[in-house]
Parts: sequence; structure tokens; C-alpha cells
Amino acid sequence: MAHRDSTEPGAVTVAALTDTGPRKANEDRMFTAVSDDGSWVIAVADGLGGHARGDEAAQAAVDGLPERIGSGADMATAFAEANERVLGLSRVLREENPWVVPARIPMSTLCVAAWTPEGGLLIGWMGDTMPFVVRRGQDGYTGSCCGRPHRGPFGGIEVCLGWPPEDEGHGAGLVEVEMVDGLEDSELPDVVIIASDGAWEPLAIDYGGAEWLWDDSPAGIGSACDPGADEASGVAESVLTKALGLGLNDNATIAVAYRRRPPDR
Repeated sequence: MAHRDSTEPGAVTVAALTDTGPRKANEDRMFTAVSDDGSWVIAVADGLGGHARGDEAAQAAVDGLPERIGSGADMATAFAEANERVLGLSRVLREENPWVVPARIPMSTLCVAAWTPEGGLLIGWMGDTMPFVVRRGQDGYTGSCCGRPHRGPFGGIEVCLGWPPEDEGHGAGLVEVEMVDGLEDSELPDVVIIASDGAWEPLAIDYGGAEWLWDDSPAGIGSACDPGADEASGVAESVLTKALGLGLNDNATIAVAYRRRPPDR
């Protein structure tokens, strides 16, 4: 578990938790950072199941992530650099055999959320590691997913880091990251949660389907958040515990950023 907590009003806390579940190895990786001015970054990467060296791909995805992401251009650069690190794992392999089967190529999902005073809240993702925005009320938490999984009609990942480019020419390292940005301070959620598919799928299955992702009623992601949790670690623990209680079929990882409301709110 990684975390940084403060009890001062208006302060931000971050935390991350993971569980291997029934798998022999954990191929999820996580990243958290908080700067002196309150800027923060959280991220979760999930090495694609069935592909070789998924743990290395996920580690490469989070290695080198900046501790400050202040614009959409910064976010796009962070993903492009992460993609290049993952591609580096398989470049020699592909040079030796251009027809290497996809299952031998390391790939990873990545979801990153960041906030800075100048750039506001930015969220980007590739794959099915998903971001949730959550608000705290008198009766507990409510919120929903602010993205969509990059999956095909049969459940396969269609967008991820490490997908071999068609050529190695100009622009081959660029990636199309899907982003949420432009939220004003008054629109900022109290909590941002990033969950690998192994963490959110048990909750969705219990609800009855993927529609749970976008359900902002008390039955949505808020139902997995402990109403008494008032810091990132408490929210992360409650969401992962709920998923564990429903039964994991994969590695499960949660990263959380929690913004403590000032007294006038």
C-alpha cells in the first residue's frame, strides 16, 4: 500500500492498494504522488492477461510517470512515453520476427488522473482500467465512471499500451489517449478512484451488468465506499474489501485521491 495522508482541511490524500486474487502473480502496478502545492497524480496499469510479461509491461507503464501533469498536452506526453517504454519490451522480439503472435507481445492498460492548480483535473485512460469520480454527501458517497472500457464486442481489449505500430516511421510512438478534462473547481469531485478491471468487474457483476459503471445512484461506486471514510486510504480499503467479498477472478488494484473539503463547504 502506498499513501500520503493529511488531516488539514482542503488537503489531498492519495492511496493505492492491490490484491493478487486467484492468480499466481500480480500483473497490476500502481503509482501515487503528491506535490507541495497539493498537485497529485494517481495511476493504475494492468498487464494484459494471456500476453507474455504482463507484469513487466504494467511496470513499464507506470515507471517514469511524472509527479505533476498540468495540461492535456502533458497527459498525452505521459501516455506516449509510457507507450514507448512498453513497446521497448517487445521491439527486439518484433525485429527478430515481424510475424510474432500477439500473445507473445507485452501490453498493458493504463489509467492516470492528475490535478494541478493551473490545469485542474485531468483523467486519461487506455484499456479497461477505469476512472470514477465520486462525491461525498451526508448519507455517504455517490458517483460513477467517467469513461468507457476500450473493449470490443467479444470483450477483447482494443486500445492499450504496447500495441505494435504499423511502421516505425514518423509518429509511430504517438497514442490516442481518451481524456476527461476542463472541470472547474466548483465541479471537482471529492474523490477520484481508479480501478483495474479485476476490482470493478465483481461490483458490476453483483449489480447485474456493465451499466453499474455509469450508475450515479447510491447503488453505484458509492455503495462500495465506506460512508465513514474521510481519507484516501479508507476509501481504497473499502472498495477493495467490497470486491474481495464478492470474489475476485483476477488481480484487483485501486488508486484513490481524496480532497478533504474546507470547513466552508
